[in-house]
Amino acid sequence: MRVAISGDDGFVAQHLAASFGDDVVLIDTDTVEDSRMLDAALASVNCLIHLNGHPPNSNLSRDSPEAIPAMKQWAVRLADAKNRHQGLHMILLGSLRVHSDETFDAYTGETSLSPRDATAEGQLWAEERCLEHAMDTHPVSILRVSNLHGTPVEGGDGRGFLFDFVKQAQTGWIAVPGDGEGIKDLIHIRDLVNIISAVAQNPPPTREALAIGLGSTIPLRELAVPIAEAHGAEIQLWAASGDEQWGFVEVDILHRRLAWKPEVGVEDIIAEALGNVAENPC
Repeated sequence: MRVAISGDDGFVAQHLAASFGDDVVLIDTDTVEDSRMLDAALASVNCLIHLNGHPPNSNLSRDSPEAIPAMKQWAVRLADAKNRHQGLHMILLGSLRVHSDETFDAYTGETSLSPRDATAEGQLWAEERCLEHAMDTHPVSILRVSNLHGTPVEGGDGRGFLFDFVKQAQTGWIAVPGDGEGIKDLIHIRDLVNIISAVAQNPPPTREALAIGLGSTIPLRELAVPIAEAHGAEIQLWAASGDEQWGFVEVDILHRRLAWKPEVGVEDIIAEALGNVAENPC
């Protein structure tokens, strides 16, 4: 199976490309902006994976007023191209920030929608645009991902709030947002790639929306403890929580849909973060 990847974010796309190897086609900005080039790029693929959680211009902030029109423009071009290619399955990979955090239930694809910033609004618009035209010959999968963790394909600084905690611990303290009882679900890049691959190989009949995470309900203060102990650091509570997204994912849905089980757990991610920062000190 050949796949195309658009919306390169410099992290997820690299891992996907490494996983699919010679069966991947990378779609750059020039290709998206030229319908003939885009059609040619999609002619030989079965699945288009669009990284829909950020604007095409990575220099834009999440709440930039330019984010929404930029994301809409890409969505229209990609959705129209999808409709021109019989049998093309489209996967849109975005963030849980399209959901409201005013819920005590686990996140699913059916959780109420309330975009948290301009980028989330653009993400939701793109999802709705593509879902409108989903058919059995052109299925669409929406994947909304919790806090992503891991290291780049070629090494370097890791990504995710646990990696940030380790970097802070080197200075002697860890600033935990809020009162420390907040829950932020997470997932490792290896498991995310496995999920995307499984969805690509097993498209839905027409459309679907899935929340992606480990289902972790461990408070942030508890996640920070082994990191603080490893560096002899102190945990400081009541740091500004800003516009954080709290909550966890209902993973039983993923297990039923994909027969999926995570390869990398929370303890593994903490160990990776400690090792990564030791190799890449501030």
